[in-house]
Amino acid sequence: MSATLLQAAFASHRAGNLEAAIGYYKDCLASDAGQSAVYDYLGVACTGLPEHGPEAVRAFRRSLLLEPGRGSVLSNLATLYAHATDDPRALLWFRRASITEPVRADYWARQASCAIRLGQNAEALVCLKRACRRAPTDSTHWEHHGTLLRRMTRRADAERAVRNGLLINPAAGRLWSSLSATLLETDQVAAAMQYGRKATIAAPADSEAFGNLAQALYRFGQIEAAISNGAQAMRLDSQNPVITFNLAIYLLSNGDMARGWPLYEARLIPLRKMTRNLPPQTWSRDIFGPDIHLLVYAEQGLGDEVMFATCFPELQERLALGELGSITIECTDRLRPLFKRSFPEFHFFDRIRKQEQRLHPADYGTIVGERGCTHEIAAGSLPKLFRPDQTQFPAKSDILVPDPDRVAHWRDWLSKNGTGPAIGLCWRSRAGRDLGAVYYPGAGNLGSILQSPGARFITLQYDENAEELARIETENDVRVLRPEGLDLTNDLDGVVALISALDVIVSPQNLVLSLTGALGRKGYSMPHVLNWVSLGTDRMPFFPSIDVDIRRKDEGLNWDPVMGRIAERVRSRINS
Repeated sequence: MSATLLQAAFASHRAGNLEAAIGYYKDCLASDAGQSAVYDYLGVACTGLPEHGPEAVRAFRRSLLLEPGRGSVLSNLATLYAHATDDPRALLWFRRASITEPVRADYWARQASCAIRLGQNAEALVCLKRACRRAPTDSTHWEHHGTLLRRMTRRADAERAVRNGLLINPAAGRLWSSLSATLLETDQVAAAMQYGRKATIAAPADSEAFGNLAQALYRFGQIEAAISNGAQAMRLDSQNPVITFNLAIYLLSNGDMARGWPLYEARLIPLRKMTRNLPPQTWSRDIFGPDIHLLVYAEQGLGDEVMFATCFPELQERLALGELGSITIECTDRLRPLFKRSFPEFHFFDRIRKQEQRLHPADYGTIVGERGCTHEIAAGSLPKLFRPDQTQFPAKSDILVPDPDRVAHWRDWLSKNGTGPAIGLCWRSRAGRDLGAVYYPGAGNLGSILQSPGARFITLQYDENAEELARIETENDVRVLRPEGLDLTNDLDGVVALISALDVIVSPQNLVLSLTGALGRKGYSMPHVLNWVSLGTDRMPFFPSIDVDIRRKDEGLNWDPVMGRIAERVRSRINS
């Protein structure tokens, strides 16, 4: 084999001229086909050009035939399959690479990444532990170890892993940043800020350090400081959609909609990768005419769908004026009957990608073809167009129209179940949610509300738990009415009819609250922090009928004070 040819191959490879490198490697092998390493180099060069993928596989396999124990080839072949999104096959080859050369920490780390993508967290955890043991001075392995434990909601273990990494790598800014993020998730906000600041000192050029510190400052209510650090994170990594989106949230929380709404569009960057065949043009307010057929596609959760729907009246007006030819809106199937009644001029269709299919692309080709859609806009982008500042929020947001017969049914049912003001209760988002005690008051903190004299209480908790309700009744010596025959999870048309028949709703920020606000009914909420949907105010501009109170900094995780304040407001309302 000619050394000159091999040097030319290396030079072309280093210069990024892969086609030339491939040619030189082949010339080398033509004169000596027994070189396992050269087949490996050829495979790596072919991997860089998608059209040479099959050739890369053949080259790696030939290398392994010549030298079965060559770990680099096993790892390179696994990487090739990973790039081709064939993770099951990639994981098999990563396993062989790790077993063949168990001292290579990078092989264990790559196997872990592949296992995580396949949801095999237990295997990934073992691999990352081994990576940390093999290369303890590589802070990246400790960081990934802690991140995986956080995803598995093993936050005490995550904190321990990151601290162990810091004992060996005390100057690793990413580990301080990871520690900050871990503590923030358990609501240890002050400590999260402290370690976040250490991260920015240790790694002043790391966008993630400033981003995590900004998150802690935001949670602590230091919005201006969060904006400053979020802006620095964005300066360091302007192409990171998560950093940009978080800065948008801080700005919106501060009431700065002029800067916040444009940055809020960053949330669409990953979403766009999961969509296919949307209409060719994005819609804006200056595009109008009877030949404009608009598709509004859904995003985020059910409560957000309802909140963004408060902008539908503006679309309705443009349709009535002939400024739009038609409006087609994607929504969750449980909302469709309600939305159709409320906005009969629109065409609604069920969400293409269900929650359990969130990793699969949504193809809009069929609906676009059927409806002749010419323009598209994400539902969450409507506020940027129609709510550019506080003056553009309507005084009322009663956009939903309940079924009058079902409202009458629930009023009749209430009349048969006692007298007095009817208070609907919801106390969390869904059963078993991680960190539920941080975000929601829960069943054990309803006592102040349940002491309202003369009131009746009706559960709106949509993942009904019979034992939980019985415990609420026993601990508070009250009766909580269960709406007979109503599926509180799936029959949202029935839920809004029931809400319309009640006097007051008490709920955290979840779907029940959004439905209450979109009906224009009186509601009281207790978010754990004053978040972005308040848009720099002490209320919820999207839902003017909702009153808000939050846990104060000195109250920690104690829900009693805020629930007591909410109870006073409720009693004042029902007694007036």
